[in-house]
Amino acid sequence: MNMRYVVMGIALVSAYSANGYDLYLDGDTPETGSYLDTSPLLTTFGTILFDGELTAVSDVDQIAAGAEGNVFDIFWSMTPVSLIFDFDIESISFNYGGNSGGFWAEVRDENGIVLDSFLQTDTGDGFPAGPVSLSGLGIRSLFWNDENDGGLTHAAIDNVEIVVPAPASISLLMMGSFVIRRRR
Repeated sequence: MNMRYVVMGIALVSAYSANGYDLYLDGDTPETGSYLDTSPLLTTFGTILFDGELTAVSDVDQIAAGAEGNVFDIFWSMTPVSLIFDFDIESISFNYGGNSGGFWAEVRDENGIVLDSFLQTDTGDGFPAGPVSLSGLGIRSLFWNDENDGGLTHAAIDNVEIVVPAPASISLLMMGSFVIRRRR
């Protein structure tokens, strides 16, 4: 009987993870981040901050990042931009585009340690590419920029899928402690 509880807990974890993502950002609606360049996005998991700018795909050529509408873009500066989370995430994937330059991105934990990164030295004259997935335990931020031009052109991302650790994992641990207690 105790074995059934453990098997049920594992099935819950798999079903929850099969969703593919828990949060989706595309900058086109308030729910998906259309005000992230001016105010934080409050989610059921916590708050997301963005220090770049939202740019309409129709306003600037060759930054579509595989999307329509608004994209999360860098400022015209040498500074990379970021999405910052006040909660842990497992992975983040996105489409990206540049303006005839390179593109780099990295995810960091809450101490600023790089957990995973991506670099493409030529974005093919700005054509969209991706998706790219970056993962690690306890991701708290995503940084990106234009690699070749030092931030003097666009480096946009869109269709951002964020996977949050499954709360079912906590339930599974609690069930495991229940099974152990029951045996005693």
